Amino acid sequence: MQTKIDLSKNIPQTFGKSAKNYHQKARIQRKVAEGLVASLSPWKDILPPGPILEVGCGTGFLTELMINEFPEREFVITDASEEMVEFAKEQLGSAINRKFQTLNVDSLSQSESKFACIVSNFAIQWFSDPAVGLEKLGQLLVPGGLLLIAFPGNHSFPEWYEHCLELGLPFTANSLPDVEELVVKLSIEPFQIDYYENDLHQKFDHSIDFFKHIKQIGAGFSKTGKSLTASQMRLLTSYWDEKVNSISVKWHVVYLAAKKDVR
Repeated sequence: MQTKIDLSKNIPQTFGKSAKNYHQKARIQRKVAEGLVASLSPWKDILPPGPILEVGCGTGFLTELMINEFPEREFVITDASEEMVEFAKEQLGSAINRKFQTLNVDSLSQSESKFACIVSNFAIQWFSDPAVGLEKLGQLLVPGGLLLIAFPGNHSFPEWYEHCLELGLPFTANSLPDVEELVVKLSIEPFQIDYYENDLHQKFDHSIDFFKHIKQIGAGFSKTGKSLTASQMRLLTSYWDEKVNSISVKWHVVYLAAKKDVR
């Protein structure tokens, strides 16, 4: 019998151990945080009163930018990893309008709807069910509040998938959210939804460096428990390196804004 993986503990622990590496090496995540804040422009001046909640703060890429955009707002800055929360707190410093705490959306129960804005960068793919997690977060918004998120979509890493397919190897990447499915499910709730997609490419000297990078920043945890054997990994990376002149990996990035209807 296969042992069930406790995602609620293992994922935060894996990221917590990688906090320093994440802060130094998660370049795509930092770039996406900048794009997420830039996408705030149409809504910045029409947000209702209230605090801002960040879900999955990591080491504070998005947090710092949001604080700069809304210096007078109250912030509740959260992550499922206690180590990540502490790292972000050390980076950003304490202030009377900033509260740092752990939050696991999968175990979140309904509470008061009080937030004017909820932001999240590269976190919802780790929810046990991204659509359910976003519905829970949406319930925490005041009428007119904004849910603004970015995440890697399900068209990420096609190179990895194609080489596994050609070699007859299992594709062991974690499943990533399908934006169209998310939009359909969120549309049941009282939201006005807008989104756009953007492909970012990350270059590596060798394909094995991509896999090392994913592991170094804490994102190498397998939600299914499946992984390639050492010999299968050698076969994949050798084939990948021989097939192309340079290693370029595509991240399919989705930016999604959901404005809660005013009732």
